[in-house]
This record gives sequence, C-alpha cells and structure tokens, in this order.
Amino acid sequence: MSTYRHTHSPSFGSAQEAQSLASDTSGDRDMGTPLRHIVAVFHAHDGGPYFALDVYYLDEETNHASSMTLQFGDPEEMHMWMAAIRHASNSARLADANPLSAYNSHLAARVVEAERDYVPPHYAIYKVVIRESGKTARASTEDLSKLSASVCFLAIGVHKVHLIPLFKSPSQRSSTPSLASLNSQSSYGILALTECILNEADDTFQLTFRKPLEKPRTFHLASLASHDIAVRLRYVEEALRPEWESRPYTLVVPEPVRDDILRQPQGHMMDQDSLDRTLIGYCIAYGVQPENISYQITYPDEDSPRFELLRPIGLRRDQYTVHELLAVMRALRYNETFAGISFKDVYLDILNGLIDEHGIEHVCTKTKRGTHARMDMGDLSRSSLLVQEIRALALTNRKLRRMDFSGCIKKRPKDFTEAKSSARDSGCGIVEALFPLCKYQTTNVDWIALNGIQLGETDLDYLVAAAVERACHLRALEMSRCGLTDRALSLILDSLRPQENTLEALNLSANPFRLSPALFDSQIGCFAYLTKLDLSHVARTSGPEPLISVETLNVMRLQELSWSGTSLNAATIDAIAGYLVNTKQSKGLRELKVDHCYITGKDVAFLLQSMTDEPGKARDLHLDVSENYIEKDLRKLTKVIAAGYAPAHLTIRLLEFEEETDFRMMILALAQNNTIRQLDISRASLPSDASEETCHALEKMFSDNKTLEWLDMSGEDSRLETTKLGVGVNRALRGLQYNETLRVLYIRYQKLGVQGASTLADVLKTNRTLQYLYCEMNDIALNGFTDLVNALHRNTTLLYLPTMQESRQIALKRTEDQVKQLRDDASVHTMKSLSVRSKLASKASKVTSKTSRDRGASIGLSDQDIKAALGLVDESWSRQEYRLQQYLLRNHNIANGIPVSMDVGDEDFERERPDTASSLMKAIEKVTLDSTPTMEKNLQLGTVITDSLYESPESTPGSTPGLRMAKGRQLPTSKVDYFGSFSDSLDGTPDGTSSIEKEIQMERTLGGNRLSLNYEVTSLEREIEMSFAQSRDAFP
Repeated sequence: MSTYRHTHSPSFGSAQEAQSLASDTSGDRDMGTPLRHIVAVFHAHDGGPYFALDVYYLDEETNHASSMTLQFGDPEEMHMWMAAIRHASNSARLADANPLSAYNSHLAARVVEAERDYVPPHYAIYKVVIRESGKTARASTEDLSKLSASVCFLAIGVHKVHLIPLFKSPSQRSSTPSLASLNSQSSYGILALTECILNEADDTFQLTFRKPLEKPRTFHLASLASHDIAVRLRYVEEALRPEWESRPYTLVVPEPVRDDILRQPQGHMMDQDSLDRTLIGYCIAYGVQPENISYQITYPDEDSPRFELLRPIGLRRDQYTVHELLAVMRALRYNETFAGISFKDVYLDILNGLIDEHGIEHVCTKTKRGTHARMDMGDLSRSSLLVQEIRALALTNRKLRRMDFSGCIKKRPKDFTEAKSSARDSGCGIVEALFPLCKYQTTNVDWIALNGIQLGETDLDYLVAAAVERACHLRALEMSRCGLTDRALSLILDSLRPQENTLEALNLSANPFRLSPALFDSQIGCFAYLTKLDLSHVARTSGPEPLISVETLNVMRLQELSWSGTSLNAATIDAIAGYLVNTKQSKGLRELKVDHCYITGKDVAFLLQSMTDEPGKARDLHLDVSENYIEKDLRKLTKVIAAGYAPAHLTIRLLEFEEETDFRMMILALAQNNTIRQLDISRASLPSDASEETCHALEKMFSDNKTLEWLDMSGEDSRLETTKLGVGVNRALRGLQYNETLRVLYIRYQKLGVQGASTLADVLKTNRTLQYLYCEMNDIALNGFTDLVNALHRNTTLLYLPTMQESRQIALKRTEDQVKQLRDDASVHTMKSLSVRSKLASKASKVTSKTSRDRGASIGLSDQDIKAALGLVDESWSRQEYRLQQYLLRNHNIANGIPVSMDVGDEDFERERPDTASSLMKAIEKVTLDSTPTMEKNLQLGTVITDSLYESPESTPGSTPGLRMAKGRQLPTSKVDYFGSFSDSLDGTPDGTSSIEKEIQMERTLGGNRLSLNYEVTSLEREIEMSFAQSRDAFP
C-alpha cells in the first residue's frame, strides 16, 4: 500500500449540494449519500491537472438529482475508489427489492403505455445519466443550471427504448438546487439501434440509433445498470430478429457482459409469427404504420410457401414509401420459411438509385453460413438501396429459390445508340443485384421473373456475364414485356447455352423482336429440360416453315406450352399435332394455349384428334382455343367433340357466332361429349337473345351431360363490351335439376334477376351434387336472394353461395335515389300550396291533431329519414346474409362428418318471403312514425306552418321539422301494422286506412286536386317493403 497521501476534496459546487445528500426520513442524518441513491459513477475527463470522479445520485422521495466530483492526484487511487464505489452501489442496487419507487414506476409505465409499447412481461426500466460528448461533466459554482448531464429513466419496451425525464415530486418540500432534467420524453426503435458500446472501466456506455437516409443520433449515457441494459437490449433485439447470423449493429461490451449474453436462454427460434414480429418492429423503428403493409402467404405447387407483397390497401396512394419497403425487405432477411418471394406489381422505383450516405450497417456481405460475397465492400456500400436489399434477401435465405419482380420497375433505360458521352444507364437494379450472386454461387435463387421491366444494356451485361458461367445453374427466366430486340434475344439465348441442363422455364412473350424460324429453332433446341415455354404475342418472319419443328418439340419435356396471340401457320399446327401424337414425349404436357392464334375449326379438330389415343378416353390436358376462327369448318369441330375427341379441360371463351344455329350446334356437341370435365364457355355472345331452341339445347346440356364437373358460362359487362345469353337462360337452368355430376358452376353477368334466382332456388332444392355456385353480378334483388337462401333449408351439399354484395349496394343506391325523388316531389307541391294554406289558416284550427300530423308528413323527408329507410333495407340484407352463413357452415360440417343440427335459428320467421304488393310509401310511413317531441307536440296542438319550411332554428333543408326520426320512441296509444294500417287510430278514422291515403285526402281538401303522385309498386320499392315485412315483429 502506498504511503503517499493523495489529496481528496470535493468540488466547491458539489460541497453545497452535499448538505442535502441524506433525506430526513432515510435514517442517514450524517453527511453522505446512500448507496441506493447512486445512479452512475464514472471518470470525468475535464482536462484539469488532477483526476476527477463524478458520482450522480437521485433521491426518489423528492425526485431531485445531484452530483459530486471527487478529485485525486493519482489515477490509481481514483480507479480504486471508483471500483469500490461501483461495487458497493451495485450490491445495494441488486439487494433492493424495489430499486425504483412505486410513484416513478407507475408514471414511467404510463408514458411507455402511451407509446403503445407497454407489456408487463416485456418491460424493464433503469435510472441513467445522459452525458454530453466532448464537454466537462462538472458544474461550475456560478450556475448549476449549466450542468451538461441530467438524470432520467431509460425504459425498454417491446419495440422501443424510451428516455423519460424525471417526474415532478409528489411533495415539493425540498428547495435545494437540482441537476438539469431532460427536456422531453423521446423514444427510439430497438431495430434502429446501430451501436451499443460499454466502457469496462466505469459506468459509461453509448447508444446510437439511425433511421434510413437520416443521420445517426448518439446518446452518451452512464448507469450502474449499464451491463443489465446491454443484456436486455440484446435479448429483446434477438426476439425481434431471430436467427440473424450477422447483426446490423456494433456491440462492444466487456467480457463478463458477453458471457451473460451467451448464458441467456436461446428461445428465439423462427416460427409462424416471426415475420409479423420483425415487420412490426421495423415499422415502429422507422416511424411507419404496420397496418399499411399488405401481404399474403400462398402455397403454390412449386417453391412454396411463397411471400407475396401486395399493393397498399385502404390508402390514398398505390405505392409504398421508402421506409415501408425497407421495413418489409429487412424483415424478410434470414427468414427461411419462404421458398419464394414476390414483389409483383409493387413499385420499387423509389429505391432504385437511392443512396444512403449516413451509414452502411445494413449492408449484407455474408451468407447465412458465413460465406463472404465475392464483391468489393466499397462497391456494395456505394450501390443503391434496391440493390443492397435484394442482395441481402438472396444471400441470407438458403431455401429461397424463386423471386418475382414482375412490373416492379417502370423506369425505361436509355437507348444504347445514344452518344457515347452520355452517362451510362444504371439499369433496373434487380439484375445488378441478383445475377452476380448467381455467377459466384452465393445464392440459391435460380428462378427470376423480370416481366414488365424494360431491360437496358447495363442489365444485359450483368445477365450475360452470369449466364455464360455453367455454375450459375439458372432454372428459369421470365422476361415477358422486357423490350427485347432481335439483338438482345440472340445475345441472351446464346449466353444461356451453358444452362442447358438446368433451364426449365423460359418466358419470352410480348417482346418486340421478330423470330426467324431457322435461327430460333436451333437456339431453343439445346434446352432439352424445358418444361415451360411461353412464346405468346411474338412476331415471326414470313415463310412456310414451322416456328419450332416437331423434332425440337420432341426433345423437350414440356408441361406448359403457350402460343397465345401468336399467328400459327399450317406447318406449326402440324408440328404441334405431331408432338401430341407422340404420347411418349408429350405425356407430361398439361397445358396447351393456342388462343387468338388465327386458327380455324378444322385446325382445332386436328389438334383434338391428335391428342386423343382412344375416343371417349380423356387426356389430362388443358386446351385453350379461345378467340379463334372456329366458325370456319365448325361442323368438323363439333363432330369430333361429340365423338369424344377432347381433353379433360377445354376453354373456348368469347364465342361469337353470326348465326345462332352455330352456337346451338356447339352446345349440342358439348352435351353429347363424354370426356370434358372442366369447360369454360364464358363471355359467349349471340346476335340476339337466345331462342327457345337454343335454350332447350342448353337445358339438354345441363341435364344430359354425365361428365362435366366444372362449368363457366358467365357473361361480360364492361364499358367496352357486354355479352349475355338473354333471359332464356333462366329456363335452361332447369336442366340442372337432373344433373348428377356438376360440382362448380360460374354464371355471372347473365342478368338472371329475380326470375333466374327463383329458378336456381328450385334447382338447389333438388340437386344434390352442386357444391359451389358463383351467381353474383346478376342484378338479383333481395327477394331473389331470399329465395336462394330459403332453398338451402333442404340443400345440404352446397358449400358456397355469394352474398350478392354488388346487388346490395345497387339496391341501396336506387332506394336512396327514389326516396329522395319522392321527397323532392312532395317539397315542390308543398311550396305551391303555401298560398292556399295561408288562406285557409283559420279553417285549419278545426282540423284534428291527426290530420295536422299527416299534413306535416307531406312536407318532405329529412336526411335522417332516408338513412333510416336505407338502414332497414340494409338490415334485411344482413339478416339473409347471416342465415346464408349459418346454412353454409352447417353444410360444411356435414361434408366433413361433423355432427350438426339441420335447423337454423329463427327459420320460421326468416324464411317468410316478404309481401310484394305494398308500396314504397310504407317505408316512408315507417320512418316518419316517430318524430321529435317538440314538433309532435306542435302537431297535436294544430300548429300550422305558413311562412317557411325551415322556420325552426334547428331546422335545415336536410332535416325538416316534424319528420326527424327519434329512434326507439313509439306512439303512445296506437298499435302499428308495418304493412300500412293502424289499429286504435287517434283520430277515429276507420282501421286499414294508411297515413299516405289520409295525406292525399287532406291535400285534396286544402289544395284541390293539385297533387298528382304515382304510387305504383316498382322493383326498387319492393326492396324497401321487404325490409319492413321482415322487420314487422322487431318493433313492438
């Protein structure tokens, strides 16, 4: 032990503060600081000729923070005292069962709760000192308010770190000066943390937070609990980012803290909720609303499950912000749940070319295994955010195989023919991000969709450089609508030759090149393992030769072949037919699209015969021959279809025949066919509505066909074109009563109306095989919908029936328009009658109170009355929708063998079909029965309105006096019949006379026969009256 005495004296400013170190109630009446009050102890670097030690403490009884500085002449003695004070203070802190007072703990929890970040099991709070970097931590004796440090609370919630200033003391007894407090509360996302650095020698530590594209915000802190804070931060961050091998922040901690981190339970494994937790954490850290993000997870046959980001829903914008996109992309890192990721039709231009100059902590340089990407770190950090994020996704997910960027980039590249002095085009960014990784085998992504992205010279350079490497192992390239020219196509196909053993899918559709059959046949023929080839909407040079020879087709292992929109000559049809005949090579083909290929009925018949080994034995193949000239040589086509030469799935959309007999011939052939299981004849149109013979043919197809399981015969209703078969299709639907195979029926846009709905209802009562019925968009009113729902009482097999939301909205809109029209008509008549009424004012006093009330009702309807009428109509739709869901749930349980009751609650009342013989005025009568108390009293007293329709100060043109509905009130002495009659009438008029009829009688008395209203029942009026018929028992 050294015998040299070192000076030890507190600073003058601190000496004054020392007078209040001990609380009156603490038991420490001698001069000193209780160890449990100490917040932090650290070395003060103030540049003086001595060694200083700062001690910060907080008396929670008064919430006063203070500090003192201990000065030493020898650094070893300072470190000895600092170690002793820290050890003793930490021991006292850990031994204290309540290190924070209940008062402060409660208020701090309320602050965190206000930030929506408070969950008791995931919440911790500490006392800390905020220091300013580069300045002295001592206070001068002249001005204590200029202290550069303050004591506050640091709370760690679920997603944020909160810095909370000291609260005002509950008792303002102490008048001693206190350290300056933090000005305001602030919060920072845990996933925005970029640095956590702890000092091993004292209690100081440093936290840095940074949002993308912003400068970092660094906090220099000190706390006895700095080790606990670092461990807690690491634990919460790992919960938000499970299985991240490389953390996007710097963690510098002493060895004991690192050991504590390693001893933490490793319970943060990837599960089905991990994506949501990470995504919410990033959204909160970046200051965006998590509910703005819309995505779905699908399970296709290949590369599933697949994450698909959707466009924003419910926002006034159709694209995401920079921070929203970065939150999504960074949340997907290291998540090996997904084998496919799709950003299809989500605009990513906002990230392309955007450079973050304030930090590189999120730049990914290693795979999940730890393999370094063979790229220069400088190039990686200088690349755009789009390139960085896509590379990170491809590097950090070993199971990721497919990435779809269709329609993500709208930017058009510069033409390569521009002057050489112009700046080189930067490209779309996606090709730059992915293909170098494929080249160096640092990713498993091998299916890349670039559809709809215009590729420039820069993109082609990256693509070709990767494709020529055999180790690249590309599995699929989708380049539809990429603006590929003849030169670009030739360059790509030649460079892809090394991928002949791995390339399985190639999409070259809708590009401006012109294919030369001789050259293209030799280029495409080397890819023997192709399973999907899309040559839709491409042009070719003229000539008699086939675009692809039969020999080339026989080499491939095609499963999907698409020629949609490409003109096929006779030689190409022969090549396709030859390929189909060779069943050994073509047995794997599952989809052949030759729609809009300018082929005739004879060509289609030739293909049907080529793909069928034995008539009546269906080939498991989907053939699309829509939009062709099949009316030419139609008889040959219908003959082979009727004879059983057709695949299991056939699509012939947009049938347009000049002669109805041709359509009838096709329908009769389909009725006789015994191989087609799925048939799509949607959007078919006739010169006029289907005749009785054609409807009979349709009915025969429904009743006689024994193989159809799926049928789409929907029409079309767009601004450019409307196609439907006419009202006769309603009669044809009766054939479904005898059908025993059809399970799915699409019959949209056929204007079925109430009559068609009733026919379908009759079908559902007897049919026991139909499971899915899609009949929306057919102008089916409420009574038709009710018939369909009622039919399910006896049907236990139907599993889907639409709720007719479009018909519901149309009915509400029409009802609103019609009720407003009635109000406007009544208002016009009332204005014309004012002069007559003023002359008869003296006589009006003799009119009964009931008559006065009826005259008040003739003034018009308020907006509240209209809303009430619409509400009743909407309520009736809701009731039927609820019944529908109950029936479908019952049928679903029956289909799955779950015991269930056959009845649905309130069936007897709900199944009653509303009367359709009443008028729309009964709805108005219903909503005007209850009025405001003041006006009701005025009407009972016989008050006559003569000056204005809106005399009352509370009246507005949208809220006419006497006609506002007071919900829940009833007339005291009358029993209301909502079909239009009163019992125990107040004025003694005969029962059964509706208020509307009395209104007309009164108007004729006062104003002659000036009022002429049409009260005929229309289909729209029935919508409202049905709602009252179904609601008659709802109001006692």
